[in-house]
Amino acid sequence: MSAPPRNFRPSISEGSTPLEARRALLPSFLRGNPKPSEANRSEAEMAEGKQPLIPSLETQRQSPAFTLIELLVALVLAAALLTVAVMIYQSLTASDSTRPSFGAVTLGPAYQTFYGVSGTVVPNVFFAPSYGRAAQAEIVRSAFIDDLQSASAVYCLGRNGVNSFRAHSISISSSFRGASFDTPDAFRALIDPTAATFVSYRGASTATNASIFILSPADAPRPATSTSPEILPTLSVRAIYDIDLTPTTSPSGTYVSVKRYGIVATTASSGLLGSVPTDYYDVFYPTPKPTDGATIPFNPLVVCFERAARAAAVEGDTIDRFKRAAERPFYFVWWPDPTAHTLEALSASSPYGAADPRAAYFAMGARTAFFLVVPMFPSL
Repeated sequence: MSAPPRNFRPSISEGSTPLEARRALLPSFLRGNPKPSEANRSEAEMAEGKQPLIPSLETQRQSPAFTLIELLVALVLAAALLTVAVMIYQSLTASDSTRPSFGAVTLGPAYQTFYGVSGTVVPNVFFAPSYGRAAQAEIVRSAFIDDLQSASAVYCLGRNGVNSFRAHSISISSSFRGASFDTPDAFRALIDPTAATFVSYRGASTATNASIFILSPADAPRPATSTSPEILPTLSVRAIYDIDLTPTTSPSGTYVSVKRYGIVATTASSGLLGSVPTDYYDVFYPTPKPTDGATIPFNPLVVCFERAARAAAVEGDTIDRFKRAAERPFYFVWWPDPTAHTLEALSASSPYGAADPRAAYFAMGARTAFFLVVPMFPSL
């Protein structure tokens, strides 16, 4: 094909549109054919500005609409997701359809001991499961971890009643040897020799409640002089954490609280911890239905593992199975979980032998997200 002469100028008819004028300037092999939609239209339709009855293939490709198959697939997926969401919602609310979210709980005299205020009724207690109280429980756990970082010793004691011990310092004799206080019962004998409040235990505590004593480094005694007698050293109590599971009848269930008592400005000079908790969380668990089959109580709250060196003295499987700590004693501690639907667990038999320590706390597995491993001597 020969090239057009240099002085070639394509003819442009009068009245041409700008698009037609630009197309006329192109060589014939680049101009192409008019759009199919325009080729299928009659001159009368083009003159009147009518749109073609059958859209062109190019117009169909530029359309943003979905095909019928795409719409059907989208509807099927939406229906499946909606069905799953409804089933999950029903399963979450089936057991709580008649359970209130919060209410007043009659606690009795323990209310004043717990919170340092007069009265017997705790107003506006959140009922389990409560995710809002779980957030508050996280705050209490954070405070507990902060206390551990500054502690010299930690003693977890079991009890069945309420704890009114609020001393900031504990007097000890000048012959006191800290190494001998490597069991919770040794510390219990120091502050409660008659076991009036705290019970004696080795291994797993079977008491319904617990108190965790966070101790600070002891003050060194001053040398004795003729004018100033010797001052006995003391153990400083940084904080006390009380874990209480209190049965109630109005309404029927268990009122659970974990409270921290520490030094406050109003009691710093008195040598006592504050009577009002600095941090706490509480939640109420209604009594489970008999058909639920939940009969195992939330116990033990504390398990103490003693030094393995103590295994030389045989004391029976009940105690010897907890002599597992390689160097320093430590605890397993469980706090009730506000997100749990019930405090009790389903009945089950232990899969472990009598010499296995897990036989004492196998029922605590997966019952709470607030499980703590606590060293007895964090600073060592």
